Amino acid sequence: MSLLSDDTEKDRRLSILRINLSYVLHESSSSATVGRFAKQLLVNARAATRATRRIETWTDERFLPTIVIRDERVLWDFQRDASPFVLTIDLGASSLLHRALHLLLPSTYPAKTLWSVDRWSAEARSYSCTLFRAETTVALPASSEIPAWFALLVFRPGWRSMLLDLSRLSAATFDRDLVRTLERVIRDYTDQWWCWRPWWPVPAEKALPELQGER
Repeated sequence: MSLLSDDTEKDRRLSILRINLSYVLHESSSSATVGRFAKQLLVNARAATRATRRIETWTDERFLPTIVIRDERVLWDFQRDASPFVLTIDLGASSLLHRALHLLLPSTYPAKTLWSVDRWSAEARSYSCTLFRAETTVALPASSEIPAWFALLVFRPGWRSMLLDLSRLSAATFDRDLVRTLERVIRDYTDQWWCWRPWWPVPAEKALPELQGER
């Protein structure tokens, strides 16, 4: 997540946001609802950046109590699991997530590798899946080991505390679990989804038959 530099960058991001939000909101990318949501996301991104910079200066003793756990039982399973990879996306307080997980894991455990499925690198492999009724591609670790966890740190109202959302991914049903988790978190926290790259090549009204009359 980064602040906007000029009007050109703002327009570019709004265009991308309209594409992505058209699938999540299941509306034409040119609809007023999608437009309002896209503009609000830019406002929220600026607020989140300011909050992140402020929280980064906090000591661990001040930082840790501001984290609310969505499901304590899932956290306990996570703390006992030795799987090295944790998947995430650029959403919420993403730059603070590694610190949060480090503080919540036993000090004797090796550090886990946090992997953003929406950021590409030389170590990534393409993984195709169907999200919000349309095919897209995400980036997974090139390692043959299937990631067992998905994690997010989301700002709560007021931008001074955060919610840790952890989900278990089963190797036997990985595709289903990953898709369900991605769709759930993007729906639940759409107003903090910093999706600055297009997840789909065209807007929903050009890909989904039920929306093709709304161009």
